[in-house]
Amino acid sequence: MKDLFIYLRNTENIPAVTVDSVTGIIIADYEHSSSNHDLNRDDIRKAVSVIHACGRKAVVKTDRLFSEGEMAELHDYLEFLQQIGTDAIIYTDLGIKMILDEEFFTIKGIYAPETLLTDYRDIKVLRDDGFDGCVISKDIPLTDVYDIISECPDYCYLRVHGPILIAYSRRRYISSYLKKKNTYLDSYYLQEESRQERLPIVEKECGSWLYDACLQSLSEINRLFETSVRGLIIDNIYMDDEYTMKTADLYDAVMNDEITPEEAVVTLKSFDSSIRYTDINDLRETQLDKENQ
Repeated sequence: MKDLFIYLRNTENIPAVTVDSVTGIIIADYEHSSSNHDLNRDDIRKAVSVIHACGRKAVVKTDRLFSEGEMAELHDYLEFLQQIGTDAIIYTDLGIKMILDEEFFTIKGIYAPETLLTDYRDIKVLRDDGFDGCVISKDIPLTDVYDIISECPDYCYLRVHGPILIAYSRRRYISSYLKKKNTYLDSYYLQEESRQERLPIVEKECGSWLYDACLQSLSEINRLFETSVRGLIIDNIYMDDEYTMKTADLYDAVMNDEITPEEAVVTLKSFDSSIRYTDINDLRETQLDKENQ
């Protein structure tokens, strides 16, 4: 069965997900992920239990880089996730793969290095090296995505909806600019002098995440579901859960022919007029290529 995962910030909203095509719920704590919403271990434990009670897979994001001095604590956290029955983790740091292998963890690891997996040869190397699965870069043309899925069937995941991550670094960019070390989780943007768009930026103790427009794939969701992709991900990161659940409902309605993709896009944009969208069909090789079209 093909997976459809959605990311929720608040664990109390898990039972409210009614879309049958959603097979898994992604959750994340503040310390080990890109999330700007804090969940403690008790929250994670309860969430995994509720997700399983709802008949869905529990997926935890651990998508940041870790330093050598953090390895012992990271190992402890992964053991905790294993003990509470987490089905899979989405991770960025290759050190996590080593821990999973060395300790014979049964928890599945989905490698998600954001912009790095751009051709099927990259992914075949991962598959041959025993990676459980991977997330294809969402910054590549759709034709390339289909080629990769065809060459590596039943293995790849793809983010179909959510803010496009431009850059992630351990550097604390806002603190450096403001000369005040702090955390900046909401309402901060980067704007280049030559462009009008404001790019959301989040800074935590463990680094900075810079985002572009929100990707949406309503026009392609049916075709994507017909491919041999292993799973699709709706990962809204800093949007609230009401938006995410309404978005999941829209995708489900399109897949069930209850609404056209064009009608769905109009409805999507009515949820929050401040969100700037990019259709998955509009992605080019580079941002410069896109601007020159």
